[in-house]
Amino acid sequence: MNLQETNQFKQGHGTPEEWRKRHTIRFSQIDGAGIVYYPRYFEMLAESFPQQFTMHQAATLDLTFHQPVRLADQLILEPTGQTNDQQFSVAGSTGDKLCFEIHKTPVQKSKPAPWLNDKSAFVRETSIGEWMCGADSRLHLSRSYELTAVLMEEWFTKALLCPFATLESPDGALVPTARLQTTIYELPQNDDWIKLSLSVLHIGRSSLGMGMSMRRNEQLLLQSQQTVVFVASQNEQLSSVEIPQPVRQRLEQQLFSSSEVSS
Repeated sequence: MNLQETNQFKQGHGTPEEWRKRHTIRFSQIDGAGIVYYPRYFEMLAESFPQQFTMHQAATLDLTFHQPVRLADQLILEPTGQTNDQQFSVAGSTGDKLCFEIHKTPVQKSKPAPWLNDKSAFVRETSIGEWMCGADSRLHLSRSYELTAVLMEEWFTKALLCPFATLESPDGALVPTARLQTTIYELPQNDDWIKLSLSVLHIGRSSLGMGMSMRRNEQLLLQSQQTVVFVASQNEQLSSVEIPQPVRQRLEQQLFSSSEVSS
């Protein structure tokens, strides 16, 4: 809460539970495009609903974005269709504008996705530091998305030869996330050494679908499918644009094919 919100709470305007669902967007929560950096949403969700978003059990999180959230907006998080801690939905709104929806469901047993064995995936390795973890030494949920976001940025720079700094310049395209579906089996712990991988799954006119995973040794900890959209920003309005041809050509060279799965 800021000082004004604290005074309003002390004066009886709202309950503690209601205030925990209200988040005024700060400068530290936005990215170079001027909208909320998506890992920050998971920090707000964990603050508002700690029992549901501390991820002590395996679960799938399906997040869809409808409208961007910007600096100084007040984001209200409200449960929708709550069943239990393992099946839980939240809508995020500013005023009467629906900005995103997230659904948490139990993990369904299914055949592993072929792209998880993509031998040409973009890979990086890193260790989990204490500063990234909670009191239980497990990686914070939001930090797991920071790691995959950094993976994507490095891939754009090294594999697509298209640095994010260029994308987010006034004359560049932006690539906000439109949909994110993640299955979390287990979060790594402090001092764990992990491997992150990224595969290109889909290339549309303006959209790009990626598959990402996190492993400790050979154990799959997390798998995620993320769709980003190339857009241009004008007067705080986002409109889709075609993927630049040089970038598209490099993407097509990396497009995952099930015939290339390693044995």
